[in-house]
Amino acid sequence: MKIESWQDVNGKLVIDNNKAVAVKDDKNLLDQGKLRKALEEKGKNVNDVRRALIRNTIKQQIKIDPLEISKSFNKSNDSLNAEKAKKLVSNKPTHQYRQIKNELRFFGESFLEGFLGFYGLKVDNALSSYERNLKVIETYELGQENEKQYFLGRAPEGKLELASKVLPTKEFAESELAKFYGKTAEQEETLTVKLQRERKDDNE
Repeated sequence: MKIESWQDVNGKLVIDNNKAVAVKDDKNLLDQGKLRKALEEKGKNVNDVRRALIRNTIKQQIKIDPLEISKSFNKSNDSLNAEKAKKLVSNKPTHQYRQIKNELRFFGESFLEGFLGFYGLKVDNALSSYERNLKVIETYELGQENEKQYFLGRAPEGKLELASKVLPTKEFAESELAKFYGKTAEQEETLTVKLQRERKDDNE
């Protein structure tokens, strides 16, 4: 069984032949028997599982400013719902969705539909951007964590496309990626710290 993880994505893929399952926690990698059973019973096409794992991470990271939703309604000449958007108290879609559902009498079905459409579009755009750009990929055979391999690659529609040969370390792979995108290592480090901080905020 092969383990695959992607830069800035929560969770890992466990792959055997062309089937995969996603695991959120490294503790789940300790019981190989359980993993084999999960692959047999719940395993799906690798590309589909990879895409779903990336999409789920993006959904957790997305923030929506109520003004963005307001602008979206204004573009559709829906000033009533545009005004209601200003009453949203958070920029996290899950909190916003809960607020809309709890106050459905105030927001109304048309607002909910508009919100879900806007959110879906935002997720699709972010997913498309992630899949298009090169990322650091880490792979290893289960039980051989000390023999990790690193690559640069991307995942259009969940399909793995490698853009490099095996790279010696994660740090080297990150520096190659930074060079490719013309960023200094310092900018890359700042970006990583920012993403970690955002993830921490989202989990609280």
